[in-house]
Amino acid sequence: MAIRRLLDKALERMDELGERSHQKAMANLTPAERERYEAWEARGEASRNGVPEAQLGDARLTGRVLQGPAGEVVHGVVKAPKQAVLDDPAAWERQMLAELAARDQARAPYVAPGRDRVRIMRVATRPGKQVADLAEQLAASGLAGRPDLVHGAYRVPDLISPGRLGGEPLVEWDVVHCADAPLPPAPAPAHLTLDARERWVLRAPGEPRPLDEDVALDILARAGVGPERTLAIARDVAVEKRGGADESSSFSIDAFVRGVHVLVAADASAAVGAAAAGAPWPLAEGPPDGVVVDVLQWDAIARAVQPVRQQRPRIPSLFPYLPLTPQELLGAYLEIVGVASADAFSAQVTHDRRFDLAGRSSASGHVRRTGGGPPMPCADGKARERMAGGHHVVIAYRDRPGYAEGRARFDAYAERELCAFLRRALNLRAPVPKPPGRLERTVDRVADVAEFFTMDPSTDDTPPDRARYTALVAP
Repeated sequence: MAIRRLLDKALERMDELGERSHQKAMANLTPAERERYEAWEARGEASRNGVPEAQLGDARLTGRVLQGPAGEVVHGVVKAPKQAVLDDPAAWERQMLAELAARDQARAPYVAPGRDRVRIMRVATRPGKQVADLAEQLAASGLAGRPDLVHGAYRVPDLISPGRLGGEPLVEWDVVHCADAPLPPAPAPAHLTLDARERWVLRAPGEPRPLDEDVALDILARAGVGPERTLAIARDVAVEKRGGADESSSFSIDAFVRGVHVLVAADASAAVGAAAAGAPWPLAEGPPDGVVVDVLQWDAIARAVQPVRQQRPRIPSLFPYLPLTPQELLGAYLEIVGVASADAFSAQVTHDRRFDLAGRSSASGHVRRTGGGPPMPCADGKARERMAGGHHVVIAYRDRPGYAEGRARFDAYAERELCAFLRRALNLRAPVPKPPGRLERTVDRVADVAEFFTMDPSTDDTPPDRARYTALVAP
C-alpha cells in the first residue's frame, strides 16, 4: 500500500508539473499562435463529440483566413485549375469590370442604408517630401477645408520601379473621401509625425504593444480633436532592399513601419502639438473609449487573386467572388458598416511588422525578382513596373450604436460571400519583448564587427520589430 501511495503521489506531481509547463507554454504564445491553438482544440473537441469529418472540413484549413475554393487552392487541399489569363490591357479591363459588377451585386444586400459613396483620389508625392506634398494637394483639392468629408489617407504600400538601382521615383498616396462635387481651395492641414523609434508611451515587458493608431488617437483625444477635424492617421510605411550584393546572395524587399502621421485641420495644430509634448506617458490598452480600430487581413486574399506581385491580378479570376484589390475591400467595409466620413479617423491599406515583398515576386517559390512585370499606370501619368504591397486594412472611427450592426453585417458578408475570416492571425498587440540580455547584445556587436570588415551584411535573419513608440519600465 505504501508503494501504491508513493506511485499515486508521483503521478500527481507529474500531472502538476505538466500542467505548469503547459500554462507556461501557453503564456508565451503570441495572440496569433494562441488563436490557432484554440482553433485546433475546438476542432478536436468537435471530433470527439461525434461531428463528422466532412462537416469539420479539411484539417489544412483549420484556423486559416481563407476557406472555400480559394482557401483550398492556396493551402494545397486541391490543385489550382489551369487558367487562361488575359494579357491585353483592354480585354483585361473589360473582364475586370464585369467581375466587379457581379461582386457589387453580391454585396448590395449587406450595404448600410444611406451610406456615403466612397471615392479614392490617388496622388503622386516625392519620396522625401511625402506628407508636405500630400498636404499641398489636400489644400488644392479643398478637402483640407472639409476633413468631415475625408475618411483617411495613406501611403500606397506598392513599390514603384522595383528594379531601379536608386530609391523610389515617386510615392503614391490614396485619399479616401466622399466629396461629390469640386471644393474651393483651402489652407493646408497641419501634420505631426511620430517616429516609432522614439519613446512616446510607457510599457513594461509582457504588456501589450500599442498599435500605431492607439498612440495617435490618444494624442487627439487629449487635444480634444475629433474625427470631424481629422483628415488622417496614416502609418509611415517605408520599403527597403536588403542584401543581394551579388548573384549568390539572398535579398529581401522589406516593407516596414517607421512611424505614424497625423493630419488635422489647420486650426487644430497648436492643440495637437501641446498634447504630444511631455512624452513618454502612460497609455491604456487599446484605443480611447468610444473609438473602434478594426484591422482586416488582406495579404491572405492577395495570395489568391494576385499570386505574383509584379503582375496584374489574374483575369479572369479563379475566384471572382474575392475583391481584386485592397482598396475594394476597404471600400466594402466602409459601405457595409456605414462609417460616415465625419466619424472616421483613419482608413488605410498598410503594413504592420516587417514584410518581405520579394517572397511572392515569381510564380516559383524558389525565385525572387525585383522586376519583370508589365508597366502599369502611376499617379503622375507615367507607366512603370510596380510591386504590389499591403498586408492589412485598418479603419479607425468614432463608434455609434448603428455601427455594431454594420460590423455584424460585414462579418456575415465576409464569411458567406468571401468565405473568409478576415480578423484571424492578425497578431495584434503582441507582448512587449524583454530588453536584449548580455549574450544577445554581445552577439549583435560581433555581427556588427564582422559586417564592418567583410562589407557583406548578413541577411539570414530579418531584424525583429521591437515594440514601436514604447519606453520600457519595470513590471
